[in-house]
Amino acid sequence: MDSAGHGLLLSWLVHWRAGSIGVAIHLGAALGLLAFLWRDVAAIGQGLWRLRRGRVEPGSRLFGKIILTAAPWIAATLLLDPRPPGLEDMALIGALTIACALLMGLADRLCMTVKRIDHMSPLGALILGLSQLLALAPGVGRAAAALTTSRILGFERPAAFRFVLLASVPVLLAATIRDGLGYLVQGVLPAGTDLAAGLASFLLVVAAAALSTAWTSRHGLLPFVLYRLVIGAVLVGLSFL
Repeated sequence: MDSAGHGLLLSWLVHWRAGSIGVAIHLGAALGLLAFLWRDVAAIGQGLWRLRRGRVEPGSRLFGKIILTAAPWIAATLLLDPRPPGLEDMALIGALTIACALLMGLADRLCMTVKRIDHMSPLGALILGLSQLLALAPGVGRAAAALTTSRILGFERPAAFRFVLLASVPVLLAATIRDGLGYLVQGVLPAGTDLAAGLASFLLVVAAAALSTAWTSRHGLLPFVLYRLVIGAVLVGLSFL
């Protein structure tokens, strides 16, 4: 599920739209992913440290792949500054959510499962990054687009999910910096609600990442497919109210 769909549901249910609290949520989510993926983070740190001696190790290669995957989305959102959809778009977003869920399910069941992250080439990382630009259409979902593409490219389910989480960290950090600076320019400073939201986001992301990783290892992408189908159907149903 993407942020557009979640945002629409939240707006419809409680008539609330995130302000500066969204910055705290992004930062908490990024820190939560870093905590959950600490082994990969440690390997990246070690690899980058040894680059000073001209030694290219798996950690630094992984960092390069992550940047290649995250860069197209970061560049596009910085340049285009996409606006959140309105409630009048709910039916279309719901339909796109359902269609993308079905495509994800087909890709997960029909495509090969032979590659690990180590097998990803720079070109593959860039293709994965470019595929996320499809999520500029509300309802597609950035992570969903990346997961579907990674399965089409033949990556193992757990490896694909782990890499998408890793590539989400620079995206979240970039959004935090962009929006945070925007609010600072407006004179909006962090408040206690921001701290609470950031902490809640951190804890929820760690728990969700652990649960989702277990699901992916046992059931593939089926839980994500079912979730997106349900949310898409809810959005379409609400559009008729």
